[in-house]
Amino acid sequence: MLTGFGSFSIGLFSVLFISFFFLKDSSLFGNSVIALFPIENDHRIKKSLFVIRDLLSRYFGGLLLQLLILFSIYSIILLIFGIENAVIIASLCALLNVIPYVGPMISAVLIVLLTMSSNLGESFSEVILPKTIYVLIGFIIAQLVDNFFSQPFIFSKSVKSHPLEIFIIIIIAGLLFGIVGLILAIPVYTAIKVIAKEFLSEYRVVKKLTKGLDRD
Repeated sequence: MLTGFGSFSIGLFSVLFISFFFLKDSSLFGNSVIALFPIENDHRIKKSLFVIRDLLSRYFGGLLLQLLILFSIYSIILLIFGIENAVIIASLCALLNVIPYVGPMISAVLIVLLTMSSNLGESFSEVILPKTIYVLIGFIIAQLVDNFFSQPFIFSKSVKSHPLEIFIIIIIAGLLFGIVGLILAIPVYTAIKVIAKEFLSEYRVVKKLTKGLDRD
């Protein structure tokens, strides 16, 4: 578990690190992309890159807010019930929520196991089981907050896509590319939508899928 989490953390850090500097210094990436296409497409490409940068900046900002909210709720719950290494456990469980749908399930199993292991030696029926149930209830509350507040805010406001649309894309990406697909589904799909709107706007299906991009 530690080896897998270590590999996941390194990969996630690398993606976020590279993405941050590409978004921060957009000319570095933009000039490289523009150089690959004919001069007559420069304006369209620059416009697409600007919109992609804006949407992904909102997305990563919203994602960070989502993780901070989950981390805060997890930490409070674990500290209330005196769970050892509460901050570390909360960090792990919050970070796993980067993986849509699968991450929360892994987090639930992890938080239950670590809660039980932190109370070894105590009475199972009087201490371990009640604490585990209370922590699990708190975890469910945190997920409800995330599902009904954080995620709709990120999907609808940041990348301007309907939650059902995002759900279908994430499922397809997960089936085709596994965990990597689940993590990259939303950013990649957002970029594809922007490019399609700029270069394929004459098609009705493209107009239908990208009409939300016209709203501020």
